[in-house]
Amino acid sequence: MNVFTMPLRKRGTRRPVAVRLGAVAVAAALATVLAACGGSPDAAGSGGGAGSTLTIGYDSDPAPTGYDPLRYSPGQRQFYESLYDSLFVQTADGGVEPGLVADFSYSADNTQLTLTLRDGVTFADGSPLDATLVKANLDRRADPELTSYTAFAPGGEAEIVDVQAPDPRTVVITTATPQASLHILLTGVPGMIVGPTGVADPASLATTPDGSGPYTLDADATIKGSSYVVVEKPGHPDAAGHPFDTVVHKAILDGQARANAMVSGQVDAALLTPDAVDLVESRGVAIERVGGTVVNLAVFDKTGAIHPAFGDVRVRQAIQHAIDRETLVATLHEGDEPTANAFPAAAEGHDPALDAQWGHDPQRARELLAEAGYADGFSFDVVTSPPTMTDMQAIQAQLAEVGITMNVRTAASTEELFASVETQPLGYFPLSWTDPLGIVQGVVVGGFLNLQQASDPAISDALGRAAAATGDARAEALTDLNAALVAQGWMIPLYESYSYWAYDADTLQKVTFSGTDQYPLLAAFRPTT
Repeated sequence: MNVFTMPLRKRGTRRPVAVRLGAVAVAAALATVLAACGGSPDAAGSGGGAGSTLTIGYDSDPAPTGYDPLRYSPGQRQFYESLYDSLFVQTADGGVEPGLVADFSYSADNTQLTLTLRDGVTFADGSPLDATLVKANLDRRADPELTSYTAFAPGGEAEIVDVQAPDPRTVVITTATPQASLHILLTGVPGMIVGPTGVADPASLATTPDGSGPYTLDADATIKGSSYVVVEKPGHPDAAGHPFDTVVHKAILDGQARANAMVSGQVDAALLTPDAVDLVESRGVAIERVGGTVVNLAVFDKTGAIHPAFGDVRVRQAIQHAIDRETLVATLHEGDEPTANAFPAAAEGHDPALDAQWGHDPQRARELLAEAGYADGFSFDVVTSPPTMTDMQAIQAQLAEVGITMNVRTAASTEELFASVETQPLGYFPLSWTDPLGIVQGVVVGGFLNLQQASDPAISDALGRAAAATGDARAEALTDLNAALVAQGWMIPLYESYSYWAYDADTLQKVTFSGTDQYPLLAAFRPTT
């Protein structure tokens, strides 16, 4: 659950936000390490069956700024599924289905989504779910602190211009442009509904959750920043989907400490760093893996404002061809997969033809540089985190072969690293693709990867078609979007990284993933008996 904080300023409206990325995320390397044995006695693993305690080891603090789920990215979903219900939810097979919604429909032009809400849903104070509350939640979309609403905010790529509650069970959402997949964007954290107390007093959410989820926070047992203890809510409609009486969400930031906690039985399941997999597996602990995180050189400077060379698409394309992805993976990332796709292999829109089209071709890279006026090459400076320095040095050598000098040094502080999105032309950037359309709308085009507010006709066209379409037309548009992101050099993919989850197979069933989401659904943790 790495939290990577980057400035997000869409048309001047956004402040720094928390975005969880893959297991190699930059910020995790600079985070403060928690001891493996920290936390309360309640944090001991005991996932033996219904009525017991499930303890999950995370790679970051799941609630660093309090308990408003909308302050976080969709990456925090697994923890917040304990406390909040969502309008739509992910399914075990990677699909989407109604959650708090009983039924929904789109207008003919896909600019209105009408929701019919479920009956019988209540919040922490006993208040019922109704349309007025859903409207009150969505009407917070202009709040710059609410990261999950970025795409819905004024100027966002899926801007919501109006929300109406014509009766207690009906919500009508109007968007600025056709959005045939708006219900997908309202899945998980962005669709979580905060109760009336929290909406009326958002500051209260700093210490007290206000959700309708299957669990409530045990404040006495919870140690902020270390372990969060939630207990089952009697009578919750989805109680059968959550068989544990207690779930402990335990933050263990150091990868080796998480591995030790898994082997020693302090946790029942944990996200592992790749270098810990062999050790943990050798101790008889079960391991499952999932792809979905593409590690990139993300180009921050598409206009040449930071370095004039990067304003020329041919230079960005030259870098695509200069990278020897196969060698990079073979020498540094055994088990991962080299890719020239912005989207992961299992995602809609992935196109294997891009791997050949943008493969390693130093001669073509030199030709493109010459066409752009850089036959003698050029140089630029970047900072990076300690864990990514080895990768960046390998890429540095590959770029040097075509005449590009990339000067790399380790960032002196987290502040310098986070500020680099505005001060250097590109950076090492893992990106988890739980929903390609939503990630492009909210992060790549409408978020902190595009602070310059650059635009490109091919990207805009494909993005608009993908948002407005369904079925085969959506798949075709996403394929075009993937191709455009690479061809225009907004993303320079390196490899698809795999995430590894360890679990106690004696007490838990096989851990499964929802599509390419590297974090299992909370409901995916099931006792063996």
